[in-house]
Amino acid sequence: MSLERRYATVQMKKRLHQAAFRQHVLRAYSQRCAVCRFPRPELLDAAHILPNRDERGRPEVSNGLSLCKLHHGAFDTDLLGIRPDGIIEIASRLLAERDGPTLEYGLKGFAGQALSILPETPAHRPRREYLEARYERFREAG
Repeated sequence: MSLERRYATVQMKKRLHQAAFRQHVLRAYSQRCAVCRFPRPELLDAAHILPNRDERGRPEVSNGLSLCKLHHGAFDTDLLGIRPDGIIEIASRLLAERDGPTLEYGLKGFAGQALSILPETPAHRPRREYLEARYERFREAG
């Protein structure tokens, strides 16, 4: 099957604050993933704890986590949750799956562990009420 190249012109809304948010969050986490400590900035994202669409989801470091692409994707799809006390949980539907080392060590292996790195500045650490709200979403997703 051959696919044809097709294009569309679209109008979009761009978050102009996103680059600065990323820079501040990654700096607060010493350029490492908060889950696995992965140290490559080009593979790290500044993940929002509460999304932009939430009125509390402001672009401030205390609403962000430095996460590698794998953990950010798992966090955004509610496969990885973070309790308000900073303990990582993995969705039961993912824990039941069997696969190779990425699943076993890269995701399931962090279940029950605390975040591996937090900002040194207390005001930059994740706000407990943000984690509580996000963790509730994770639990509801089951």
